[in-house]
Amino acid sequence: MIKFAGTHVDYGKFYADAMQKNGHEFYRHINSETLHHQLRIYRKFYPEIITELEAVARAVGLPSEFVLYEDIAASIDHWRDRLRPQNHGCTIFAIHEGENTFVGRNYDWIPAAREFYGTYQVDLKGANRYFGFSDESVWYRHTGKRLRKPYFVDAVNDKGLYIGLTFSNIDAWKYGLLPTHFIRYIAEKCATTRQALNVFAKMPGAIPKNFLIADAKGDLAVVEHATRRYAILRPNREGVLIHTNHCLSPELIKYDRVRARHPGTDTFLRYAETEFLVNQQLPGFQFTDLWRILRQSHYIYNDDTIWSLALELNSRRFNIYHDTAMGQKQQKFGFDS
Repeated sequence: MIKFAGTHVDYGKFYADAMQKNGHEFYRHINSETLHHQLRIYRKFYPEIITELEAVARAVGLPSEFVLYEDIAASIDHWRDRLRPQNHGCTIFAIHEGENTFVGRNYDWIPAAREFYGTYQVDLKGANRYFGFSDESVWYRHTGKRLRKPYFVDAVNDKGLYIGLTFSNIDAWKYGLLPTHFIRYIAEKCATTRQALNVFAKMPGAIPKNFLIADAKGDLAVVEHATRRYAILRPNREGVLIHTNHCLSPELIKYDRVRARHPGTDTFLRYAETEFLVNQQLPGFQFTDLWRILRQSHYIYNDDTIWSLALELNSRRFNIYHDTAMGQKQQKFGFDS
């Protein structure tokens, strides 16, 4: 567990120190047009990120535009210019039954990320405390220490609010907040799903992703975000909400390229198996049922799973399971630990 407490400037110094220790190679070029548009948006909606990155630049002795471009703009250029995106296979589901709200998540990514991923406990001054889960921005072309840095794809805060993302196969982009910054903003500033949905209503998104949101009172939603439009999905009558890597909303299905891009995708199998296994445990779903679904499934859990989360939001009961060369490990965590 990597712990941080302090101001946004302190976080910038913490961020810089971590990257320097990991031998991070900072950008030495920028796309001025992309950075200009992104700075305008971040100054309006999330200026704290700029404060952090300017602190990073001072700490590492670089012009701030290099650090700012790398963290808030470069991924838009990468996304816009990509030749062939890789297959992604994450699964998230949530159940609200009675007074209980459960979340299960398997994060499936490249094997190299298994060596580097991090769990962070973040306590920023003036913000909600939260746990963030990061694959350290490891991707196919940069699987070593060259470009390691925190990139939260899940977070759960001390108000009992969870948000996590899955990959989208929609081809779109727009100037706006990056997915990891949506995760951070909502974890730091929101206490309920309703508040989180208001964030998506007012802030532009840069890159398509699917976000599952759940709060301690059982309000569940998925935001399928396609940058210029988004759709909100709600749970079924049994209080179950599942998302993998294909669109479910009728208005966005026509933009989804998952079958064309990955004919052998298992996203539909993972969705169906999750639904089947959850329904087997209803009624009377329990925390231990999450483990069975996450770890004993045929399709949901696979060789690419880096970590799994089992969360009971109303009681703040949290487990993370992760794989190493020595086998699966389990860790309980909480805000009093």
